[in-house]
Amino acid sequence: MFENIFDILNVPLGFIIRVSYALTNNYAIALLLFAIVIKVLLFPLGWKQQKNMVKQASLRPKEQAIRSKYAGRDDNVTKQKMQEEIMALYQKENFNPMGGCLPMLLQMPILFSLYHVVTNPLKYLCLQSAEVITNITTRAGEIVQLAEKQVLSQIQVVEIMKQNFASFGDINGMTIASAAELPNFNVFGTGFDLSQVPNLSEPGWLLLVPVLTFVFSYSSMILNRKLMYQPQQDAQSNASMKIMDFTMPLMSVWISFSVPAVLGVYWIFQNILGVVQQFILTKILPYPTFTEEDYKAAEREYGGKPSKKKKGSGMTATSGDKKLVRSLHRIDDEEYMAAYEAQQAEEKAEKEARKAAKNGGGNELIGQVPLKDEDDKSSEGKDNK
Repeated sequence: MFENIFDILNVPLGFIIRVSYALTNNYAIALLLFAIVIKVLLFPLGWKQQKNMVKQASLRPKEQAIRSKYAGRDDNVTKQKMQEEIMALYQKENFNPMGGCLPMLLQMPILFSLYHVVTNPLKYLCLQSAEVITNITTRAGEIVQLAEKQVLSQIQVVEIMKQNFASFGDINGMTIASAAELPNFNVFGTGFDLSQVPNLSEPGWLLLVPVLTFVFSYSSMILNRKLMYQPQQDAQSNASMKIMDFTMPLMSVWISFSVPAVLGVYWIFQNILGVVQQFILTKILPYPTFTEEDYKAAEREYGGKPSKKKKGSGMTATSGDKKLVRSLHRIDDEEYMAAYEAQQAEEKAEKEARKAAKNGGGNELIGQVPLKDEDDKSSEGKDNK
């Protein structure tokens, strides 16, 4: 049954859709049941993601204290230092910031697998072998007089079989007994065929799928953001997030115009159920609340405020008209100490120079007066007479 490695996921998902369709006989409702089953299966991962966000929320006062310590500094070195301290906090508290990403990552393989299941109904929904599918496809090409090198998809083959089922009855190994056993992608008989790809050149009900995909994708992102914990971020990160609010839904719209409408319908159901699940998880595992004292305690522990120092070794150093101010950021300690020591050495040199000038400068200012000898005294006496 497993013809390739992708069938490890395709076959189980095909079984879920097949059972859901058998219970409802409506492909749209079957997709809703399928989406609910997927949400239930992934609920433990959603629970783990919520616990991870609650853990991160409990660290908010400490993380905010670290960020406040570096507030107003936009250089890369400071930003790197701040991130290192935050990651050290996460490691100390046994918190993994990537621990809640698994549920989101699993959605993409499920979408790819669902695409294979939907576009290969003869294999995954009708359980026909590869040889039988080849013979059925060949017969369908003969009926519609398929042009050379033209290939029919399995969805097209199913539609041909519904209209010409008697022409396929002699194919060996085919286990489909009647056209009623073939999947019907038409919803409520309205012409809303989920097997078709929405196309702007063909106005119709199918164009609602891309429109609703955008509406529900955007709305679910906004609602989930209100329900989920949002860590403190800088202005650049907030701007990037606002851009993502539109780019992700627009990408969903682009995909909706590239694949059968059934995938767009499934994505709409997933967005709705995702908001419901997050609301339930938030009620079961609420986020912690903090008082002003909690933030003050975190500031004292992680704020990095300098301790009081003795006179002469405080936060400022003065030399004449020069004043060296020490930054409150620990990242500047080395730079400050180097400048401080250089300034102290300069002050010491100036003091020594003044001391030397004072000790030997008295004689220099007064000058040396030559002593008079006896001859000078005699001549001076004669003159007075």
